Amino acid sequence: MVVGSLPKLRTDCVVLPDFEVLLCPVCGFYYVHPLKVAVATGEDKVTVDSKGVQVVRGGFSSESMEAHMQRGVRIIIEYQCENGHHGEIVLQFHKGSTFVMHNCLPSAEKWTTLWRT
Repeated sequence: MVVGSLPKLRTDCVVLPDFEVLLCPVCGFYYVHPLKVAVATGEDKVTVDSKGVQVVRGGFSSESMEAHMQRGVRIIIEYQCENGHHGEIVLQFHKGSTFVMHNCLPSAEKWTTLWRT
């Protein structure tokens, strides 16, 4: 996890005044594509991507182990911006608070937006 060296998550209302648009956490570009969403509890993990929905029960993944250690749920949104930045926005719930983290990932050569099948 990269802490402090990246800009904070930002949104903007200039392009669509009735909506907030998520900007790329790295470069601030408007075009951010969601690739995958994963929700991990202490033991289970549900992943939604362009291939469909996958549920893993009782199989400890790195995400479910982290959720277990933090005693909360972990929500991971993987994205790719059109400038090539690839990363994860992580929401970690713990004792009534939700922490927001960002992880940079290696640039994906081929990627499919979540809603495209």
